[in-house]
Amino acid sequence: MTMYLWLQLLAFGVALLDSAALVTGQGVDTTTNGAPGERMTARTLPADTAPSPATTLSPAHSSLAALPPRISNSTTKNTTSDSLSTPPAPSSLTTAASTYSATAPTTIATTTRKPACENKYEGISVNYSYNGNGTYSAKLAAGDEVTCEPLECRQNQLHGLETCTNHTVEIKHDSCGDPPKSLQLEVPPDPGHFKLEVCVEPENAATSLCLIWRKNGSSACDANKITYKFQCGDYPRQNSSEQISSNKLEFKDLEPESNYICSSQVYYNNLIITNQTETIKTDFGDPGVPKSLNCSNVSATDAQLFWEPPERTSHGFTLCYWNASDRVCLNETERTYTLRNLKPFTRYDVTVHAFVNGRVFRPGADAECKFKTETAPPSPVRGLEVLRKTDNSATVTCKAPAYFNGPDTEDYHLEVKIEDKPVRYYSRKMCSFVVEGLQYSTQYTFEVYYHNGEHRGNSESVSHTTSYNSKALIIFLVFLIIVTSIALLIVLYKIYALHKKRSSNLDEQQELVERDDEKQLMSVEPIHADVLLETYKRKIADEGRLFLAEFQSIPRVFSKFSIKDARKPFNQNKNRYVDILPYDYNRVELSDVNGDAGSNYINASYIDGFKEPRKYIAAQGPRDETVDDFWRMIWEQKATVIVMVTRCEEGNKNKCAEYWPSMEEGTRAFGDVVVEVNEHKRCPDYIIQKLTVTHKKEKATGRAVTHIQFTSWPDHGVPEDPHLLLKLRRRVNAFSNFFSGPIVVHCSAGVGRTGTYIGIDAMLEGLEAENKVDVYGYVVKLRRQRCLMVQVEAQYILIHQALVEYNQFGETEVNLSELHSYLCNMKKRDPPSEPSPLEAEFQRLPSYRSWRTQHIGKQEENKSKNRNSHIIPYDFNRVPLRHELEVSKESEHDSDASSDDDSDLEETSKYINASFVMSYWKPEVMIATQGPLKETIGDFWQMVVQRKVKVIVMLTELRSGDQEACAQYWEEGTQTCGDVEVQMKDTNRSAAYTIRAFELRHSKRKEPRTVYQYQFSSWTAEGLPAEPQELISMIQNLKQKLPKKNSTDGNKYHKTVPLLVHCRDGAQHTGVFCALFNLLESAETEDVIDVFQVVKSLRKARPGMVPTFEQYQFLYDVIASTYPAQNGQVRKSHHQEDTIEFDNEVDKANQDANCVSPPGPLDEAPEGNKEDGGSKPASGSEGPEHSANGPASPVLTQSA
Repeated sequence: MTMYLWLQLLAFGVALLDSAALVTGQGVDTTTNGAPGERMTARTLPADTAPSPATTLSPAHSSLAALPPRISNSTTKNTTSDSLSTPPAPSSLTTAASTYSATAPTTIATTTRKPACENKYEGISVNYSYNGNGTYSAKLAAGDEVTCEPLECRQNQLHGLETCTNHTVEIKHDSCGDPPKSLQLEVPPDPGHFKLEVCVEPENAATSLCLIWRKNGSSACDANKITYKFQCGDYPRQNSSEQISSNKLEFKDLEPESNYICSSQVYYNNLIITNQTETIKTDFGDPGVPKSLNCSNVSATDAQLFWEPPERTSHGFTLCYWNASDRVCLNETERTYTLRNLKPFTRYDVTVHAFVNGRVFRPGADAECKFKTETAPPSPVRGLEVLRKTDNSATVTCKAPAYFNGPDTEDYHLEVKIEDKPVRYYSRKMCSFVVEGLQYSTQYTFEVYYHNGEHRGNSESVSHTTSYNSKALIIFLVFLIIVTSIALLIVLYKIYALHKKRSSNLDEQQELVERDDEKQLMSVEPIHADVLLETYKRKIADEGRLFLAEFQSIPRVFSKFSIKDARKPFNQNKNRYVDILPYDYNRVELSDVNGDAGSNYINASYIDGFKEPRKYIAAQGPRDETVDDFWRMIWEQKATVIVMVTRCEEGNKNKCAEYWPSMEEGTRAFGDVVVEVNEHKRCPDYIIQKLTVTHKKEKATGRAVTHIQFTSWPDHGVPEDPHLLLKLRRRVNAFSNFFSGPIVVHCSAGVGRTGTYIGIDAMLEGLEAENKVDVYGYVVKLRRQRCLMVQVEAQYILIHQALVEYNQFGETEVNLSELHSYLCNMKKRDPPSEPSPLEAEFQRLPSYRSWRTQHIGKQEENKSKNRNSHIIPYDFNRVPLRHELEVSKESEHDSDASSDDDSDLEETSKYINASFVMSYWKPEVMIATQGPLKETIGDFWQMVVQRKVKVIVMLTELRSGDQEACAQYWEEGTQTCGDVEVQMKDTNRSAAYTIRAFELRHSKRKEPRTVYQYQFSSWTAEGLPAEPQELISMIQNLKQKLPKKNSTDGNKYHKTVPLLVHCRDGAQHTGVFCALFNLLESAETEDVIDVFQVVKSLRKARPGMVPTFEQYQFLYDVIASTYPAQNGQVRKSHHQEDTIEFDNEVDKANQDANCVSPPGPLDEAPEGNKEDGGSKPASGSEGPEHSANGPASPVLTQSA
């Protein structure tokens, strides 16, 4: 018993020792991503067994449903097997770590050593959650609430961890001892740094997909630790089941037009950072071949097509049909189509293919068929001609029809008729008939037609009258000549006898009656400015009858003023015209030279201004004999401005001697006066020369003299635009001052053009001072001071036109130096409810609606050639096209100057919607035309060839919305348009415009020509250019391709046109471009612009030019931005080149003075002298100024 009790006590003690030696585990509840609420019991592990850590932020998933959308704060699902030796496996966002706890025995006090924290938390996991502000929070999966160093953790969480940073954290707890657990934290990058995009190429979008992760900005994270995984639909062979380093993956061999659900994840250090799912649809695939294509001819000109759509999706069909010479392609949505206007008896090939419009245009394969049209009547024979063989026989010939429309049977038929009654009939295989035995002096009608075996063609007819019987007539004429000769001899004898009897002693004296010049003057009231336009309209009505009456009432010469000095023998050779002589009382008297008789005489007169006596000197153009006297007059009268209103030669006639030195010569002495030329500046309408004049015998310093030569006065008539003379007046007044001597004005005779300019200048002073003008009274005053001043009626009317122009429109020219302040003031509204001055200026622009005829463009056969029925060229300046046959006949003589004679072409030429537009450098012109239609492409290239166009400016895209704006008139390779072959040689694209180089060859000409096309693409159909400076840059570029300006080209008006401009309708964009082109030239040459006059001129040349105020204001703004003001000066913007220069070559100076030949007025009046006598040249072949130089009734145009 006692032994038994001891044994029991011993067993109980051993049990207590075992209980103290063992560590018991407690169950830990952890929740996973996939199954929240599941529990896991951590079993008791041996002391030397450590759990396996799993440190992934989010492990790879094999199914899309299990993917978390963002990084989240989740716990670990950890299932421990029954085997104590098997470590737990990771399966979720965090790493499982076993939690150890020691339960001390309650019955025996036992002291145990604390385990090391490094061992206790060896398998600890970290769970990262993104805070959205560029930082992460980290959750430590520890069973105890631990402490951290050096970072602070609360409730086992670390906050504010910046992305892409690394931290070392030491973990401690009271239940464990040193060493602490050292944990390395690698903070992932910002999820927003990554964005998933579709990257498939449009060409491969039908069978391929491509996904790519784009990075937004840079990242400090280690790029080598970033990997990706891609999945797309149920195509495992193309999915990325493993993480890859590439951020892009392409999926191929997919089904077209199918939806695919694609997802992708981004990993950092094997932890999922972000994932994204996209639903992507593949593009349309090849539509396939249309089925059951059937072609059947309906008539000689129509055919019907039927087809079934292909099996796959299609959006439309492209139908092409062609014969040996023509090919047409068009797009259709229906499955049937009727071909019309086909050529009879012609074989056609047809193809139809379907297409789809997805990300790219995909055409399918062609279905093909063929058919042949039925026969039809042939066209009429051509070139029907009747040639006289004898007095009563004729030969009838013709050429084959243009279209046989059936078999070529060579069957020609001739019917001979008298007054529509057939009298003979012939049939031949060749169109050559000899008709004999006709009646004398009888009119026959010969009708010829062609028969193609099935149909008879329309007849062509020509009339022919047989001759008289010439043999009988000869006998009669011989008899008549003999009788007439005898009668003539008798008459001559009678006249001789009467002449002998006439007394030769004429003693009767004829009384000379001096006429009273003042009595024929009319009483004409001055015209107030308010009624100036209405008065002009009233007087110009009825072919200017009232103007003519006023002008003819003014005496040509006031006989009460003597002209004795001019008629002295030693002065007669100094007069250019014998009947245009200065009055004695107001002639300019020169100082005597060595007592020589006549040394004080020059054909020049003092002329009073509006209020200023002797303001002008009106002189004849110097002759070679009077040049020294002319410069002596300039010196003695202290003149500083010379206005020359003629050219040295006009119409091969000498009008004035060249009385100044050339630039090459520099200095020339004219007697005692030495003239030095300092500057020579050529402008379109005038030439300005700065001269220094000195006197050999006087010590006075040299005087500055400005010589202005107006070069735009036509050989016949008057300037078409009175604005040119207003512009000349502004230039003259800019050089004149109060201290200057008289303004010297001369033309050839010094009366016609001279009087007109003086009249305009004086009357404008009166208009400004008194708001009224007395043109009639002032012209009478001029005639009292110099005979024949304002020589013809047209010049008298021109003075009124200039006054109306000034009164209606005012001064609109602006100096570049004042442009910016001027434009600022013009845009201000004061008061705000009223239009700004700039808007008011635009509203004053005349519209010129229907101011000239448009008969040719409105003809029925030409209506289809107009893109816009409202934009039709005027007849007076339309561009005529010579027919191909006429061009080929003259091709042998082709040169740089066109051989076209526009005056002969007006009625017989082909029509194209294009107009000549005057350029800044007259007489050069530009062509403004519409975008070609498909049927006018050939005409367009013919115009380019015939007019020797160098540069084409295209200001439109090919389509505007769903409408065609311009047919594509070029191809990438070579195309043939009639006799013209067009080959594209080069293409150069910039941001705003494209330059194409074409080589043109004419089949009848040897040498090819290079034409450049500039297509400006930054200009919408209804707006303004998006990049105005790019437009300026394009203009500067294309000007280098244009031929250099040469004043000797004046006689080639309308022959060569180096620049062609077109937009959709050839008006809106074209008008703005032409205006800007001319304004830039004016700014570069003269440092002034006149937007109003430039736009006004364009509106007269073509309807619809610059129609809106926005376009008008745009012209001002572009020039202002091109010439910005800097420090009070206007400077050209940096991207342009300065092309203003003075010509220093003697040849240029001579050409400008002698050979500048401006274009004649577009509507010239017929030549004819309305006045009886005219003026007779004093010597040589010089012709006078007379009324043949002026139109009968010039017309002032105004807004409708």
